[in-house]
Amino acid sequence: MVMTPIIINTRPLHRGDDIRTMDGVRVVDLPLLDIKDTFVNINDKNNLLAWQNDQYNALIVTSVESASRAIKHLNKLTKKPSTPMIAVGKATAHCLTSAGFMPILPTTANNEGMLRLPQINSLITGDQVLIWSGVGGRRLLHDTLTERGVHIDVITWYERTRPSLLDDNFERIGPILKTICQDKDTPIYVLISSQMAFTHWQSLAHQALDQRITERYHYLTLGERLKKIVSTACPDNAASLIHDLSKEHLGMVIAQG
Repeated sequence: MVMTPIIINTRPLHRGDDIRTMDGVRVVDLPLLDIKDTFVNINDKNNLLAWQNDQYNALIVTSVESASRAIKHLNKLTKKPSTPMIAVGKATAHCLTSAGFMPILPTTANNEGMLRLPQINSLITGDQVLIWSGVGGRRLLHDTLTERGVHIDVITWYERTRPSLLDDNFERIGPILKTICQDKDTPIYVLISSQMAFTHWQSLAHQALDQRITERYHYLTLGERLKKIVSTACPDNAASLIHDLSKEHLGMVIAQG
């Protein structure tokens, strides 16, 4: 008999609630990222004012973290700009919709998905784009548009860091994972939603675990690019492509094995 699958919920602590309510799986929390606010400077405020005055051809919101922080900053906004607003994924779109905006969603929640949208694909030299994002992260969208001659302004609302207790938390879940060795068919699904998260995952002391545990890691990777990175680094482990981080979608992918 196959035991209940385990999913290692690697989302930041305050972002993992939805996954914790998944049915048919045992959820083990191991946040791979911490989120910290950054300072909004005078240049950022000027860019926000320009956006409110419809001076941009598009606003691209790359995460729910940047969306939620921007909305708090703009909580007294009475006139919503007509600028097309692109949200990277469903959670980001929900956050923006709740604030009265009407964001456009790509099919896949990443840079490649947003670049395929007609509102982004049609941008040309001289157009202006505002991006709400975090410090660091991927630059594919930014660099692709810059190469076309599109002017880009960026407001960074937060930064992602390695959790200070990550190693201790990994050691804590070791005994939980060890219990699955009683059934050779029990998979361990590991959610990998960014390259930075995967880097932090790789830094952990997996060699201290029973090999029967590590060989059962089955990665759930957000987007084709991340799947290739994970599959190259861990060729002996299974990796499944996911398109968003909703519990419904994750549950469907896990059910398919």
